[in-house]
Amino acid sequence: MTINIANAPCSWGVDYADDINNPDWKNVFKQIAEAGYSYCEIGPYGFLPKDFQETQNFLNDFNLNVVGGFIFDHLHQSNKHSIIKSKIISTCSFLKKLNGKVFVIIDHISKERMKTSGKREISQALPEDEYKALVSFLSEICIIVKEEYNLIPVLHPHAGTYIEYEDEIDRLLNDINSDSLSLCLDTAHLTYSGIDPYRAILKYNSLVKHMHFKDIKLDILNNVHDQNIDFDTAVSNGVFSPLGSGMIDFKKIYKNLYEINYDGFATIEQDIDPTLGLSAIEYAKRSLKHLNQFE
Repeated sequence: MTINIANAPCSWGVDYADDINNPDWKNVFKQIAEAGYSYCEIGPYGFLPKDFQETQNFLNDFNLNVVGGFIFDHLHQSNKHSIIKSKIISTCSFLKKLNGKVFVIIDHISKERMKTSGKREISQALPEDEYKALVSFLSEICIIVKEEYNLIPVLHPHAGTYIEYEDEIDRLLNDINSDSLSLCLDTAHLTYSGIDPYRAILKYNSLVKHMHFKDIKLDILNNVHDQNIDFDTAVSNGVFSPLGSGMIDFKKIYKNLYEINYDGFATIEQDIDPTLGLSAIEYAKRSLKHLNQFE
């Protein structure tokens, strides 16, 4: 079993391709390589040049191999599905040219769910008509991603979204009922939302086709829940931290991944606010150093 470790532009604060605060794309990928990584995710579509050859040549210069990319959009709003589908097709077409392996599907955070993130008992459910539209849309795009672009579609439960809690994950998997759909488990997002990440690996077993490694500060998380702090503010307060500085036991994560014979990639993600002046490359180095002891 091999777990190949990647990093991603979100560790440099890149969540949206058109954000004026984004660092230069060349510096991001250059620093990913300089931090010791051989694998990367591409970030939001449009952050890299849409000229495939320019991107490929640059990545080749730094011996970086593409693991995958993602869609982070309002999947819970059916009136946006047509636009989102176009973005997915563009991203997957680009990933296929770059020999990507996985396509990560993430619902976008919403004001309603960010306010109550991590508190299942008071989190508002998606209206039934929108839920049915979500199921239909995910079923459709999973087939497109897998059959037309030969990528593995993986659903990423995310704090502050309508795909966050364990019962929501289970219901979607049951209702979509597709051999095409797998999961990307994010160690910190699961923890933030009250899901045991160690048990989740064992529970979902063969459905786990991608991992996002992220650590989380217990004291800040407790304060988030005690003070009813919203998800965006929690991120700004540093709830997510470099690997080894939080509450996630990555030795146990590795142990459970070995137990299910996981053979794939894990992307280290350090969600940061790019305006705070944090050193992304130092975070990336520290996180990789922490993982290297478990190989």
